[in-house]
Amino acid sequence: MKILTVTPLLLLGAALASIEGAPLNTRLSSSNVHQNWRDAIELARNQTGTPGLSVAVLHKGEIIFAEGFGNRNNKGEPVTPETLMPIGSMTKAMTAAMIGELVAEGKLDWDKTPVVEYVPTAKFSPVLTSELTLSDYLSHRTGLPHDQTPWTKSTETNAEVYSHLKYLNLPDKLRTNMQYSNIGYAIAGSAAENVAKVPYKDLVRNKIFGPLGMTNSGFSPIEMSKRPNHSRPHYADSLKDAQDGKFHEGEFDNFFEVVAAAGEVYSNVYDILKWGSTIMNYGKLDGKQVLDKDAVEEQLAAHTIARDRRVRKEFGLVANYGFGWGIDSYKGQAMFEHSGAVLGFSSDLALFPDSELVIVTLTNIFGSTLPNLIGFYLVDEILDLPRTEDWLGKVALEQTKKTYDEMAESNSGANLPPRLSNSPTVHPLEEYEGVYSSPLFSGDVTISLKSEIDEDGSEKSGLHFLFNTFTSKVEHYHFETFTFKWDFWSGKDMQLMTFITGGDGKVDAFQIKYVQDQDVVFKKQARVKTGKSEQRAFGWA
Repeated sequence: MKILTVTPLLLLGAALASIEGAPLNTRLSSSNVHQNWRDAIELARNQTGTPGLSVAVLHKGEIIFAEGFGNRNNKGEPVTPETLMPIGSMTKAMTAAMIGELVAEGKLDWDKTPVVEYVPTAKFSPVLTSELTLSDYLSHRTGLPHDQTPWTKSTETNAEVYSHLKYLNLPDKLRTNMQYSNIGYAIAGSAAENVAKVPYKDLVRNKIFGPLGMTNSGFSPIEMSKRPNHSRPHYADSLKDAQDGKFHEGEFDNFFEVVAAAGEVYSNVYDILKWGSTIMNYGKLDGKQVLDKDAVEEQLAAHTIARDRRVRKEFGLVANYGFGWGIDSYKGQAMFEHSGAVLGFSSDLALFPDSELVIVTLTNIFGSTLPNLIGFYLVDEILDLPRTEDWLGKVALEQTKKTYDEMAESNSGANLPPRLSNSPTVHPLEEYEGVYSSPLFSGDVTISLKSEIDEDGSEKSGLHFLFNTFTSKVEHYHFETFTFKWDFWSGKDMQLMTFITGGDGKVDAFQIKYVQDQDVVFKKQARVKTGKSEQRAFGWA
C-alpha cells in the first residue's frame, strides 16, 4: 500500500523543539507551493517504487519543509521527519570532521605523518607505506578499492583486517587519480582511535554528535533498531515489483562494522539539517563555533579531481572531492554534496552556501538516486532556477530502470563469458569439498556438498560456498569453472570460480577475479592429525 504521510504543519515546530538542543528555527506554511512539492515527491516515490522517505529543507537558517512519505516497515507504519535511517557514506564527512578536531588539538596532522605511524598494520609497498597520509585516505587517492568484500562480516579486529591489504595489487603511483574506498576511511578512523586512545564511535559522539545536539544519531543498524521510530530496510526483485509495493523487508546485521568510519551512522532529517548547517557555516551552529573553522575549511577544500569533464549542462566543468564531501556547482550555485547507500537505504545531503540552503533526503530502499534528484528539484523550486530537466519524472524513472537493469544483469550472469557445451568436470563433486584460504581475505571459504531439492522435487547433491556469513550455491559452468553469488543488498552478484588441480592430480585451489582484474587464489588447506587435535595447514590436500 502506498500512503502519503504528511506531518501536520502546526506540529512541526513542536517536533523540532522536542529535539534536545535544537538550534534551528522553523518557518513552514501550508502554501500551494509546498503542496506542489508534496505532489511531485509522492509521484516520484510511487514511480520509482520507493517504500518510504523523509525530506527536509533549511533555508536562511529556518526549516521551511520537513515531511515524511510512505511507510517505514511492512506493518504500514508511516515515515515521519523523526524516523531514523542509516545514512551510509554520509558518515565519511563526520569521520573527517572528527579527525579535524583532533588536528586542531595538535594530536594529528593532515599531510605530514605517514598513517602507518598511527596504524602499524596498514602496510603496502614501501613507496605507498612511507608516503600515504590522512589527506590521501580522506580524499580517496590511496588506490585502495571501493569493494570491501574480502573483509566484510569478518570476526577479526580492524588491525588484523588491515594486515590483509598488502596482498592487493595497488599501483605505486601516488595521488594520480581518485579511487573511492570504504576501507581507506576505516583506516583513517583507526588512526584517530589509536592516537586519541578513545574508540572511534565515542570520538564521533564526543566531537560531533554531542556539540551539535544530534541526539537522534548513533552507530549500527542493530542499535538503531532498538529505538522506536526507525525504518526497516527494503529491496525489490524488479522495478515492477517495487512499483507494485512488493518489497522484501531485510534484517539488520553488522555488515558495515569493519568499515564503520565509512558508513555506519544512522540519523534523521532534523539531525542532518543541524549537521549540514554547521558545515555550511564553517563550524558555527546557532551563532556558536562548535567545530574548528580551519579544520572545516580544509574538509571543504578540493583535494582530488573526481570528474575532469562536464557530464550534464547543469553541473560544473569539473568536480572535486574534499574530505567526505563532493565539490561541484549546480546551475552556477556552489554545491557540497554526498550521498549514501547501505543495507537497504539510500540518502543524500546537499549544501548550497551561496543561498544558505541545505537539503536532505533519506529513503529506505537500496541503490536509489531519488534522494539526489529530490535535491535538484527542490533547489530549482526554492531558488527559481531554470527548469532544465524533469528530475522527478523522466530522469527519476530512467535512472531507476537503469539500476534495476544492471542488477538483473549481475544477478543472471549475463556479463559472464559464453558457457561451453560438453565440458564436464575433471573431478567428482566430493573432491572439491574443503576449506580454502587466501591471504587477501579475512576468513576461510568452505566448499561443502549438501543435499538439496531440485525444481522437479527430486533430491540431489550440490556444492555450497560459505565465507564468514555469505552463503551461495556453487553450480557447474564448464570444465573446472563454477558459478557462485555474493549476496549483497544490491542483489546477488554472480561470479566465476575456477578450481586448480595440483601435480598429484587432486584439487589444490580455486581462483576468482577481484577488483582491477586481480586474480585471487584460495589454497586448499590440508588436515594434519597431531594426536588429540587436528590442525589445518597450507599444502597439498
